[in-house]
Amino acid sequence: INGTGIGREEYLQAVKSVQFDVKAYFRSTYGAETGGDFWTGEYGGEIPYQKLADEAIDLLKYRHAVYDTAEEKGYIQKEDASYTSIVNRMEEENLARKEKKENGEAVYGLTEYSLDQYLDYEMSSFRESYINDPENKDMEVSEEELLSYYENGGAIVGEDGETLPLDETKAALINQIRQNRYEEMIQDRVEDSGVTADMDKLYAFTLNHI
Repeated sequence: INGTGIGREEYLQAVKSVQFDVKAYFRSTYGAETGGDFWTGEYGGEIPYQKLADEAIDLLKYRHAVYDTAEEKGYIQKEDASYTSIVNRMEEENLARKEKKENGEAVYGLTEYSLDQYLDYEMSSFRESYINDPENKDMEVSEEELLSYYENGGAIVGEDGETLPLDETKAALINQIRQNRYEEMIQDRVEDSGVTADMDKLYAFTLNHI
């Protein structure tokens, strides 16, 4: 992906991450039964194990776009953006949380992260760092932009079903606008990502490791 090699473990972890959603897609779209020879079947011209590989690549493109952006902004060093470094940080964090729990200390949040959860945690922290810096691209929100967002479907609705006033929800709306713009920026990077792979070999590898 953009010249960065993807190792076996990183790829298979991405495959595992999207496997449930791929099954759900074929169940809801085609009413497919996901047992037996499901992965090699064909549904509406789509073959599940090939879609699994495609979705895993898309997930990896997204993750790398987030980490590349974080690296450019100085939130993380280049060597710390590798898959191995991420796994090591997760293991260190889990060990620290385990020791705190054993010592009777307070542990906030999860007592142990899975890799998917840890990746979400780090990527969320990068996003928050980015959107909370108004000097970053498109993070300055004008009053006109805020009003337009509010009037065109962005307003927050209260528990009673009533639309909350702009002045009471201004901070939350600005935060949502910034999050939307951040995601658009990341998606632009994803779409611009170059992937070099022999897809026939990758499909076969994926099928052999489901």
